[in-house]
Amino acid sequence: MLESAYPLSRDRLSVLVAVILIVSVLFRFLEFPSLSWQLDVLGSPLEVRLNGTSLLVMLVVALVVTGTQFVLSHHPNAPDRLPRPLFLSWVLPALLSGLAMYLIHLLPSAWLWGAGLLLVGLLVSLAVGAEFIVLSVDDRRYTRARLALNLLAYLLAFSLFYVIYQTRARSLITATATTIAAFMVSLDLLSVADVSVERVAYCAAAVGLVVGECTWALNYWQLSNWAGAFSILLVFYVASGIAHQHLLGRLSSRVLIEFAAVAALALLVLAIASR
Repeated sequence: MLESAYPLSRDRLSVLVAVILIVSVLFRFLEFPSLSWQLDVLGSPLEVRLNGTSLLVMLVVALVVTGTQFVLSHHPNAPDRLPRPLFLSWVLPALLSGLAMYLIHLLPSAWLWGAGLLLVGLLVSLAVGAEFIVLSVDDRRYTRARLALNLLAYLLAFSLFYVIYQTRARSLITATATTIAAFMVSLDLLSVADVSVERVAYCAAAVGLVVGECTWALNYWQLSNWAGAFSILLVFYVASGIAHQHLLGRLSSRVLIEFAAVAALALLVLAIASR
């Protein structure tokens, strides 16, 4: 029999959202000097910049990680009866908040910025709430919450790949960034398998390396931003899907053929849409 739903601490969640909003508003009206460093990497110059937006993104991500831990540690199953280590539940809320803060900074008007900030608060609340639900596999809402988190993971992956690819920066930067993004997102997707964290991390690292190598190759092609991001997402989907089936012990020739068929169909749609 399914257990009754555990109550989410709305007080703790409201504190998290309030802190995010307050910090974001403060950064809106504060001016921070931009810093830059000139590095020599692999024989080529590389400039690293740090500005107010970068500081805001890093601070909000740190706050969301801390706040998510604060909210989820209130679950009755914590810390000994959780289906996976609690720190893995930080990944999606942290990536969501960091990406959202970067994007709303690009909005042209104060009204759009304010609406975007409220939307960020809502989305982070929903993500943390879903992470709270999936801490109990017996919760009657588990399947829907896990499905929503999986959808969020792929949407975040595509958004991150698009933001990174459209910069048209050196492959050293874009390939490294997509490797890290793919590793982080696949950590969440693969951790639902009932295996050790070490095996999940190894497979997630393999997925990240495959995505990074493909990004390096795609940088030599003349693709639109959408086509490039979609191609990277397709590689991520296939690599993470195969890794997931491997962790579940279900990897077979039939599964590989199914993934190959999906990839071929997606490439066909991409080719038609790119004409």
